[in-house]
Amino acid sequence: MYRSPREAHEARIYTGAYRVYGTIHLVPGAGTADLLNQERPYLPVTGALVYAPGFRHPPEARELKASVNFLALRKERVQWVAGGRPAEPRTSPALLERRRLAFLFGDYLLAGELLLPRGVRLSDFLSQARPFQTLKEAGLYLLAPDRPLVDLDPLERFPFLTVNLRLAEGVVEAPGEASDPRLTLFG
Repeated sequence: MYRSPREAHEARIYTGAYRVYGTIHLVPGAGTADLLNQERPYLPVTGALVYAPGFRHPPEARELKASVNFLALRKERVQWVAGGRPAEPRTSPALLERRRLAFLFGDYLLAGELLLPRGVRLSDFLSQARPFQTLKEAGLYLLAPDRPLVDLDPLERFPFLTVNLRLAEGVVEAPGEASDPRLTLFG
């Protein structure tokens, strides 16, 4: 039983082995990244539908592997989450800057805006930041060997995603405006 009141939020949770659709429970005012960055090693999910790994939404019915009332997922395995609520910065907005970044996950990448402390090098931030961060104005892009990254169209758009910085296989700065529908990695 929770010690404080919780709010139920639908979420899609992606790991290397599964896609889990279910409900996560957030403390009022807290975001998905806040829940995932807590010291507890497991993420409680209720009403969980467990699908084969992948990134396409919605999953096909044949990809369903299990349906359970409660599932505790190891947070260290969570790559990214769509849903819940965006985490709000705990510092003054004047001390932060938005940077457009792309995070590589196998055959696809997630691109969007991340708030970083003003003047901090990206490599320093990635080395010291809490693992789960909120990526705003995000998109999911399928890599294609015959198309430059700047020509990729998003498969799906999100107002925000929660990304595990430690499980991204690569990170690149992606200059460009958030309103630009194309991913612009190399100017």
